[in-house]
Amino acid sequence: MKKITSIILMLCMVLSLVGCAKKTTPTKETNSEPTVAATDNQEVEEETTNSTSNDPKERYDLSEPMNLVFYLVGDPGKDYQAVVDELNKYLSEKINTTIEFRFTTWTDWSQKYNLVLSSGEQCDLMYAANWTNYGTLAQTGAFYALDDLLAEYAPNLNSLMDQKIYDMCKVDGALYCIPADQRTYAASGIRYREDLRKKYDLPVPNTLENFEAYISGIQKNDPNQGLISPITISNNYMNAFYMNSIFGLKYGNAMANYGLTASYETPTDVQDYWRSPDFVEDMKLLKKWADMGFWSRSSLSNTEEDSFDEGLIVASVANMNQDKWIGSYNAAKEKHPDWEIGYVTYGVVQNNLAPASPLQNATVIPHNSKNPERALIALDFLMTDETANDLVQYGIQGKHWNLAEGEYYEEIKDSGFSYENMNTWNLRNHLFKKEMKPSDDTAYKDLIDSYDVVSANTKWQGKELSTGFIEDYSTYEIERANLNSVISQYLTPIQAGLVDDVEASIQEFLKQADAAGLQKIQDSYKQQWIAHCEEFGYK
Repeated sequence: MKKITSIILMLCMVLSLVGCAKKTTPTKETNSEPTVAATDNQEVEEETTNSTSNDPKERYDLSEPMNLVFYLVGDPGKDYQAVVDELNKYLSEKINTTIEFRFTTWTDWSQKYNLVLSSGEQCDLMYAANWTNYGTLAQTGAFYALDDLLAEYAPNLNSLMDQKIYDMCKVDGALYCIPADQRTYAASGIRYREDLRKKYDLPVPNTLENFEAYISGIQKNDPNQGLISPITISNNYMNAFYMNSIFGLKYGNAMANYGLTASYETPTDVQDYWRSPDFVEDMKLLKKWADMGFWSRSSLSNTEEDSFDEGLIVASVANMNQDKWIGSYNAAKEKHPDWEIGYVTYGVVQNNLAPASPLQNATVIPHNSKNPERALIALDFLMTDETANDLVQYGIQGKHWNLAEGEYYEEIKDSGFSYENMNTWNLRNHLFKKEMKPSDDTAYKDLIDSYDVVSANTKWQGKELSTGFIEDYSTYEIERANLNSVISQYLTPIQAGLVDDVEASIQEFLKQADAAGLQKIQDSYKQQWIAHCEEFGYK
């Protein structure tokens, strides 16, 4: 509880400190000593030539050396500093710039992320995404608006990106980020031990009934085998406990927040799930599984899931996507050749899969930056120069990776830096992406191909309906913080199945949630969501 409260207070601090700077576009007057300026007294012909050149040193006055700070989330690969050193040699030569990369780590990353923004610490570029509160922070002025800067300071990015992609990333009509240039999926699902399923002749866990049969079958045949290791989730207003994600097998939601849900087929028909018979039924199922011993009663205090790759559990049902699955799939081929790793995608089961929002991975220029123009020039170069992009994505060629047959990425084992080991998903450029050499094993390709088919055949032709939806909770910020505390205390044990009387516990949860201001939150959120759907024609 203390940890959740501290994060909420930290976010409030961020919003209060940057709130006065909403929709700020950097201008020459913004900086006391501009570091990027057009050369004065040029001939018109020379000016025209410079403005269309792809060489940054010809386009801009970069005579002053510049060191920028770039914040990324998570933890870097162990040999990342060697990559940064090599990158900075190249950047110094090309744009007279060096970059210091700093990382939030995965431990309390949210608190660190918000502290950077609120403290005034130098930060010129920063990873951002829908899950890092990009929309809310942009609304309060945490980032520079980029609309008027793209053509001048990021001409290559301006040409690379489709304007429609930029439009999806706008907040209140202004663009505050540069999204990664790579179509991807952020589909969630269930990773499981296919070899054990076959060994004990169990069903594929693609329904709630089959999932129960799969877990109980392994439990019966191998009582000493660990099963599931769910954990609690901080700052989530729907899934307070990992196991609640299993209902992706039952519902195809386009929206689910604050107890409100809307299906992918009828997104404007918003339902109150927490007050429905379905909620009671679902929570009784989780209690049944908890009573059957599918997970430990100490799970409420777990902060990290037990290792699937080490064989400690046989299924993961949350925070799991196709890329994490393929990691386990490949690891098993090397370390446990007798294993098979299966995957069930919720969106495929529900037939409502869509490519990830452009806001899944993006880069912002925080208001802490005193040189936003130079930061944008550097970002443009990092994303559109192949040598620079290769370094931040794959490391040093010949030391960390090789190009097999002139085109395929091949990792050098135990080199200290693997594929995207600096967590620079936000700097992806599809033109430079190094594919791995095709093999007889087409599991991942087959999975993505199935995603493409489902996505193309959905009602909305593969659109992620929440893209462009930015929640404005300024009118219920206090109620929202109060609800977070209620969820942690009352909803979490219900979703963990660790209550004696499910119906009585739900009534108490709703009583406390209503006292915290749930109705006010739901009314405003529902209104915002329906307005969003109507704006984009999702009816």
